[in-house]
Amino acid sequence: MIRMHGEYRRHLRSGIRIPVVISHAGRTFETTTLDISASGLRLKRPEHVHIRAGETIDIEFRDRTGTKVAATVMHSGKTHIGLQFYDRRFSGNELKALYDVAPLWQRLSATSKRTLWKKSRRLAVFLANTYLRSLLLALVRPQFLFAVYGNEKQVRSYVSDDMARRLPFNLILGVIRNENMRGLMVAPQFLEHELQEDSDKVRLYMERLQEDFPNVQRIALVGRLPNFVKKAGIDIKRPLVEGSLGTRYMIWDIARQMRERPQYRNQNSIVVLGGAGRIGNAVCHDLTSLYDRVIGLDPRYEEDNEINTDQGTVLQTASLERLSDETLYIALTHQGDAVLDLYQHMPNGALIADDTHPCISLKVRERMRERQIEVEKIVLSHDQFMMWPRMPDWNNRDIPGCLVEALVLLRQPDVAEGGFHRFCQEAEFLGFTGRLIRPLDE
Repeated sequence: MIRMHGEYRRHLRSGIRIPVVISHAGRTFETTTLDISASGLRLKRPEHVHIRAGETIDIEFRDRTGTKVAATVMHSGKTHIGLQFYDRRFSGNELKALYDVAPLWQRLSATSKRTLWKKSRRLAVFLANTYLRSLLLALVRPQFLFAVYGNEKQVRSYVSDDMARRLPFNLILGVIRNENMRGLMVAPQFLEHELQEDSDKVRLYMERLQEDFPNVQRIALVGRLPNFVKKAGIDIKRPLVEGSLGTRYMIWDIARQMRERPQYRNQNSIVVLGGAGRIGNAVCHDLTSLYDRVIGLDPRYEEDNEINTDQGTVLQTASLERLSDETLYIALTHQGDAVLDLYQHMPNGALIADDTHPCISLKVRERMRERQIEVEKIVLSHDQFMMWPRMPDWNNRDIPGCLVEALVLLRQPDVAEGGFHRFCQEAEFLGFTGRLIRPLDE
């Protein structure tokens, strides 16, 4: 429950308190909001009211006549209740109208807190990469690195233009802990599109990583970085870790869980959107151990091709007509909103497990929800994992799949030589497990 509450709190930063009336078990109670976001609320818990997680309650905003919402209880504490909407989202105009009801001092306070948090994070990044960098490295003594990159919006969460001119090439953006192992999240000052377009910048990134951190045992490559590295002519060998085994294990575990849901127990097929990619092709074959038929959909396929494996069948196709009878989907497209060109061919009631980066946006998810198509985000978890500060759009206890391979290899260096199923067994034994969660609306 603590973790679920943590997921809910990622949406909350307003601090706006306005009166509401809640309806529960045939009774009504007056209380106030503690936070409001596009996807949920946090309410002050009325005295002597017992509401459990998983229950649904109705909320009416007293000062906004006609504004009523239903929400599911995600967390119920001694003093507050955390709620999340499942069937609607507040628009920007609706949020502004609710904020305008609050006293001026509350609105100023909320704005100040957001500004303070942003500046504090930037200050922490600046200090960690200048005056405190040597001390931080001595204290953490990193055994591994998580090499990441970001787009313009993500990078500005950590670094301003003025800061960038005063910081080193490779930036320490976070500290990672998994049991007794310690590592660092590191990024270059290059943006994602620069690494994609210029292999010289990729080579410089990899060279400087190993120069700046010569004692690390593993360097996990995030997202599309392995593709950029291969394009630059660099062999992915120790200490570099491609990460595909961790990602494949995460998706395999999620696909197994999807089939265990009561409404999908009779499903014998699943679709991999982006099935021709580096990860997608391997995932299609992996999933034949769970499903009789796996459809790899990708516009790069010029004709249908059916492959029989020892366990099932993989159909490689670019035909959107193949989607009309399929209910379960794994999204591995180059970016999440690519599904906008596909969803109209999916049936009502479909479920998409999203492992794209950037993920499927709230705007696109809302359009798909009109057709009763649900999207849930794929994450991997471990009880003793922590990343601080968290990555944008992530909970600090959730692990990107591409990092897991490095964490497993640190404990069992030769496990990859035993193949995919041997890796899955070891990852599961070490406590890594996939989860589907509601996507962030940040």
